Amino acid sequence: MHSGADNLDDLDDRTRDVAGLITHLTTAAAFAARTVRRGRDPESDITRRTVAQLTRTVGTLGHALADLSEAVAHAGALHQLGSLPLSAQRTTAIESERSQLHARIDSTRRRLNQAGGRLHQQADRLGAAPPPSRSPSTTSTIPVTPPSPAISRSR
Repeated sequence: MHSGADNLDDLDDRTRDVAGLITHLTTAAAFAARTVRRGRDPESDITRRTVAQLTRTVGTLGHALADLSEAVAHAGALHQLGSLPLSAQRTTAIESERSQLHARIDSTRRRLNQAGGRLHQQADRLGAAPPPSRSPSTTSTIPVTPPSPAISRSR
């Protein structure tokens, strides 16, 4: 019988990954927001839309992290149930916890895919926007380059 310890190790890694993405995208949004000029020029509008999309994505990732947190609770319950004496109730409880664990993991995957899809879609839209016209007297702006993505630790 699987105790759930492996699930907890995997969930630990995934939780760290999603938390890192939340931090990464929040930092990128904050950096971009600081670079926006007050005007309504095309470059500022693009940066504002970028900030809005990054922060919406952080919200989706927060829900994914909540799903992962629930999965951790179910993995912990599986770990405890594995130590109980064999019985029909134990078997039923394990099946129920395992089902709920997988449902939370599936929900996390859906949310992560949804967030990634939206980011790709918005990046395509922003990439298709015509570049802002610049006159020689226009000052250059700092490009918005977010930090590198979080890397999970290997075991």
